Amino acid sequence: MNRESPIHLSLTSTNSHTVKIEAGQGSFSIGEADMDKKKFDVLVERESAINWNAFDTYMTPAGSHWPRFFYYYGNDTGFLEWSKKRAIEDFFWQPSIPADINLNAAQIGNLTVRSNKIPVKIALPSGEDDCLLGLRSLNLSGDLGKFEILSENANPYIRLYPNVTRDKIALPYRLPAFKSLGKITGLDVIVELLGQALDCESLLQFPNLQGLSLTGNLSNVASLNKLEKLESLAIRYAPNLENFPSLNSWDNLKSFIGWNIEEITGKRLKTELKELVKSGKELEYCSVSKLRNSVWFTTEYGIPFTNWESKSAKIATKAYKAALQKIVNGKTENEIKQALVELIETINKLSNIETAEREDTGIAIQQLIEASPVKIQSETANDWFDEVRDF
Repeated sequence: MNRESPIHLSLTSTNSHTVKIEAGQGSFSIGEADMDKKKFDVLVERESAINWNAFDTYMTPAGSHWPRFFYYYGNDTGFLEWSKKRAIEDFFWQPSIPADINLNAAQIGNLTVRSNKIPVKIALPSGEDDCLLGLRSLNLSGDLGKFEILSENANPYIRLYPNVTRDKIALPYRLPAFKSLGKITGLDVIVELLGQALDCESLLQFPNLQGLSLTGNLSNVASLNKLEKLESLAIRYAPNLENFPSLNSWDNLKSFIGWNIEEITGKRLKTELKELVKSGKELEYCSVSKLRNSVWFTTEYGIPFTNWESKSAKIATKAYKAALQKIVNGKTENEIKQALVELIETINKLSNIETAEREDTGIAIQQLIEASPVKIQSETANDWFDEVRDF
């Protein structure tokens, strides 16, 4: 494929789309007509059928199929039939109407499906499916309760990215029941670091897990010791691991990774890992590193202004970090209040501060009082916020 010249794709009709593909671009993105065209290679009407065969003739310089990865927002499921003769490495799909798909014989290595409050039914391939590139991993994101998974004996690696609230004090999020996935042996769940916690007890619906990876804010971690078949466990970016089980809890454990986790439990796990090594237990890759205090999680990953307009985000972030520095060194309630007031007054001066930005600032205030050595009630901080803000 000549990357120097535009290419003409007959996606919805003859030469319906002309695109310029940059050198090194291995992906192709298709959005719906009302989406931001700057974020996609092409846009198509929501109900348009896609001629996936339009990609048949394109190859990478190395001789493999191009594109290797697809990002598709739309409702045409013809990519499944197309993949039976043309393997796809990775495919992301977000439908905008209820969908019902069958993955038998589909040659998609890694399939990601996102539900934005849309019901999606997925029939997994049977274990006897011997297609060239079978389903290695199924990634479900968004409103997980909208998914219905049908499976007999399929065992792809499952990754779950549930929508959770940004409110840390909300009740822990429980995974919906996926009754047909009870036999899976590998699972990865990712939630926000500083948002609603994942209730680990809801993982017990997968009793055959041998490999488990968890990222983000966790709750009820003590229940993990009931996953008796675990051989590999990874915990990353976890700000709260209180009551985490001893590493001796799992007889078959061969690999444990704790990375960017809270320091108190992390130090214990580091000691336990050393003891396991001394005991002669047969282990594969194990590591406990990057132990962090609560302030680190807040300052490095919790700043809620990242989606703001660039200039405003930079000003708000600078003011946030300045407030945090004063708060962690504060000795009186008045010092904490003054630091928060200075942040709010800075944001008062910014333009285009509306409902979403007000909510983000409220989250920032709550995060900052958690870093305070002086106990400040959430209601008190909210009162200060309302007194000072003019947005």
